Amino acid sequence: MKGIVNLPDLQYEIPEVVFVWRSEYGWPLEFVSDNVSFFGYEPDDFLIGGLSYEDIIHPTDLEMVRKALLKYSDSSEVDLMQEYRIMKADGDVRWVREKSQIIYDEDGRMQCLKAKIVDINDEKKRDDFMFIQDELGSDLSWPVNLEDSMDVLLELTTQLDAIDICALYVVDEVTGGLVLVNHKGLSNDFVNSVSYFGADSGQVNFAQNGFPIYKHYSEIFPFITGARMQDEGLQGTAIIPIHHEHHFVGLLIASSSSEFIIPENDRDSLDVIKSLAGLMISNMTMSVMSDSVHYSTA
Repeated sequence: MKGIVNLPDLQYEIPEVVFVWRSEYGWPLEFVSDNVSFFGYEPDDFLIGGLSYEDIIHPTDLEMVRKALLKYSDSSEVDLMQEYRIMKADGDVRWVREKSQIIYDEDGRMQCLKAKIVDINDEKKRDDFMFIQDELGSDLSWPVNLEDSMDVLLELTTQLDAIDICALYVVDEVTGGLVLVNHKGLSNDFVNSVSYFGADSGQVNFAQNGFPIYKHYSEIFPFITGARMQDEGLQGTAIIPIHHEHHFVGLLIASSSSEFIIPENDRDSLDVIKSLAGLMISNMTMSVMSDSVHYSTA
């Protein structure tokens, strides 16, 4: 988990959602604050409807959260502080900071567990932005190291929460088409089918004039590959034209193998990566013919 930027002056603006569990068998939920609606839920969803708080914790983080709580219950620590992701009712994923405390009665017996949940998604975004800019900016300062710079770009892209597949195209200065110069997470057959888009193709026309689109791959696969390439395991997909100083220079395709849509926090980070990719590509001295070998498609 990346480091967190401390922003105490912003905390008062963020709703603090409270959960209270009684210290009884099964830890029944006793209270949920009304502002749980911030995450798209109502208190009765938990108190009556049978929804468990664990049900909304991101599956990847659930075991970590359980282990931290178990360790806390056996320790003498006053509070437990941890950060993880939860899923809103609309499917969006948010980073939260949980501060939990075991409450004891006058006889020293465990009475309840109280947790205060605060959304820290904006903190995570700013932290990711600084990380991306620092890491990618340092690599882009290398005078002639095209492949390494592209590797860094794709590595940073796939470090985002939902993204594990991506492809980077640059404009061929000779033909005006788009050439695949690097990718991650794609099969060889798929790569061969999308290695080049001609200057008069719909893909290039869109990328020159369009805006980023975020859809499920099933809605856009003919646009990317043609109707015969469907089974690549892609889910939520972003098609992001790259411009630098008003010039069209490339295209970034980013996708998830697990998330149905690209979440908002990853979209914001992709916007930063897009800008840095534009700077990187504009500094290249590269002319690639449509039938030439790519820089890196392995």
